[in-house]
Amino acid sequence: MRTLTLRIQAYPSDLNPLGTVFGGWIMSMLDKAASIAVGDLINVNAVTVAVSNLHFLKPIQNGDVVTIHTTVTKIGKSSVTVYVEADVLCRKQFCNENCEMRVTDATFIFVAVDKSGQPIPVASVLRRDRV
Repeated sequence: MRTLTLRIQAYPSDLNPLGTVFGGWIMSMLDKAASIAVGDLINVNAVTVAVSNLHFLKPIQNGDVVTIHTTVTKIGKSSVTVYVEADVLCRKQFCNENCEMRVTDATFIFVAVDKSGQPIPVASVLRRDRV
């Protein structure tokens, strides 16, 4: 199920010399949102182990409000895969007013870990009220 997970605004300190958001900034926001989605699913810590299919589709400008949705796409033995999409309200030069525009998307894989950082089975730590 696609879930609104995070909304954040881009500020001048998030911009590169071209005046658009640093790729690393939006990637960290996607990672935060994915970790929130995983935290809603399991009741232990999880760590990011892979990011794939990261697409920077359109630039994010100063002042843009970024809306990030997550979808848990796979629950493995010790991993959880989350598809993450980031959108901003379209600016007139890109499309009609009052529509959202996809700016970035990616797939994140997290592994559930115990207190010593060792992988553990996801099935043993699922939040039963969330499944």
